[in-house]
Amino acid sequence: MNKKNTIIKQRYHFLGIGGIGMSALAHILHEKGEEISGSDPKGAPYLFDKKMVCTHKLSRKNTTIVYSSAIVQDHPELVFARERGFFLMHRSDLLRDLLQDKFALLVTGTHGKTTTSALLSWVLQFAGLRPTYAIGGVMRNFNKNGGFGSGPYFVAEADESDGSFLNYFGNGAIITNVEKEHLEYWGTEAKLVEGFTKFVHQVKNSNFLFWCGDDPILERLNPPGISYGRKGAFCMKMWKQEGMKGIFTATFNGKIYKHVELPLIGEENGLNGLAVFGMALQLGIDEQEIRKAFLAYKGVKRRLEKVGELNRIVLYDDYAHHPTEIRSALLALKRAYGDRRLVVVFQPHRYTRIKTLDFSDAFSVADLAIITDIYSAGEKPLKGLNGSAFSKSLKADNTIYLSKANLLSLLPKILISGDVVMTAGAGDIFEVGVQLMKVL
Repeated sequence: MNKKNTIIKQRYHFLGIGGIGMSALAHILHEKGEEISGSDPKGAPYLFDKKMVCTHKLSRKNTTIVYSSAIVQDHPELVFARERGFFLMHRSDLLRDLLQDKFALLVTGTHGKTTTSALLSWVLQFAGLRPTYAIGGVMRNFNKNGGFGSGPYFVAEADESDGSFLNYFGNGAIITNVEKEHLEYWGTEAKLVEGFTKFVHQVKNSNFLFWCGDDPILERLNPPGISYGRKGAFCMKMWKQEGMKGIFTATFNGKIYKHVELPLIGEENGLNGLAVFGMALQLGIDEQEIRKAFLAYKGVKRRLEKVGELNRIVLYDDYAHHPTEIRSALLALKRAYGDRRLVVVFQPHRYTRIKTLDFSDAFSVADLAIITDIYSAGEKPLKGLNGSAFSKSLKADNTIYLSKANLLSLLPKILISGDVVMTAGAGDIFEVGVQLMKVL
């Protein structure tokens, strides 16, 4: 081949490529035909092509170093790249650039953004619109968390945890809720609300901006666009849970949408489905196509995911780490399983979160709450704060503490036939559930 006609591909090297957000972008670039490499001491469970993970001598030619907020400034590869003049790019800047060529549909909120963005991506795919997507969880329909599509739409989960969602200017957006969270970055709840207020005004077209009218903070902000929920313009008139599915009826612009079924439980997921239903209608997707897509949706891993069932003990796993999320997931399971004993095994996540949020009512629905050791997520321990102290602070008769090291040996002695068990947390507690299925 004539060298003059050779297309030189851009190479992207990801620091921490195994992260859920980083791997989503790696998938997209890989499918676009770019050369991808990366490193991660924890491995890369979300990558479909493990060959992307490598340790090699970095070459400055055509190589962009991508890093996230999780990468510390003295990370050896980051220091190496900075000293030698590599082009450095934060993950959010890369996502911003990728969004520019598409009709960007952003999904943000304290809770529910992964489920909502995954469902929206699936509806677009089912309708034949071939979206690009970057999701904060592995979608069961795609078996991955990111992908490149030739269609016009790009669905992206916009993360508020480090303020990076303010880098994006979407053509449309869904805002699920706003609640006190990630104060290790924002400092105060007021600053967090200011961030969401700014995000709202960066959305280019209010005809494609959906926000939850049932959320008190969003209701007070009253942003432009279309509110949804029991108080919304796209109004949920009825929601009910039948076993492991939710059903809602809604009205919008004088039309009634009766008995919409979704294989997700919990009223919060009903609201997430309502938002996606409304957005899909606004995008011109046929109502019946949306309904069919909903029925074919398989969910996201670690979002009330059924791990298994053995000896009449059924085990679920959920990413819930905020008290609102924990309470909602437990309530959904209680509705589904009725009088069966409900046991939650919770791994607290981040010392700052445990210190600043009120968990006193998070486990009230459970018959037994087992608290284990705090997953630091890289934070330094706070004096006097650990799993045992956190468990005692709840002052609840249904709560006990077990060290993580003893969970697998003691849980089989505690659980009884008929129990419904949920492991919960944003750390590595899901590994306990998988192992538990082997020892019951």
